[in-house]
Amino acid sequence: MPQELDDNLIQRSNAASVYAVLLIVAIGWLGLIVAAPLLSQRHEILALILYRSFSTVCHQIPDRSFYLHGFPLSVCSRCTGVYVGFIVGLLMYPFVRSLRERELPDRRWLILAALPALIDFGGGLIGLFTNTFFSRAATGSVLGAVGAFYILPGFVATFRDFSTEIFLWRKWITKSRP
Repeated sequence: MPQELDDNLIQRSNAASVYAVLLIVAIGWLGLIVAAPLLSQRHEILALILYRSFSTVCHQIPDRSFYLHGFPLSVCSRCTGVYVGFIVGLLMYPFVRSLRERELPDRRWLILAALPALIDFGGGLIGLFTNTFFSRAATGSVLGAVGAFYILPGFVATFRDFSTEIFLWRKWITKSRP
């Protein structure tokens, strides 16, 4: 019974820790996206570093980006939507599912969440319609929010075994001390 209790405690604390770290990292990532235009006025080198760093994950087309104080964010409106949506999805997660849930949601939810972004992108690409800042950000945010329900369980599962090993190692060390 005590070992079972320890395992349950490990799983709960591990899931909550992974959740908190992932949420902090996501908020920090979004903060860096917003920091580049804010730094552009007085700290051009730092802003340039951020813009260049984010150029590896986004095309950064100025006409497709939100602006802050006359400068574009570090990523386009669709990517901004994905990152904001991801944070919203993480914030909603504990109200919808247990942080310790091992099963991923059915794959069809991820496909359904990606479909609006694909239609928006494809329709704009072939000239069926002109997508807008709103359509890009909205479809990206849906994908980001739903994506959180797949990414968080993966991170929790990845770090669950690691933290269990650390806990058992610490327990062994404390028992073997004189």
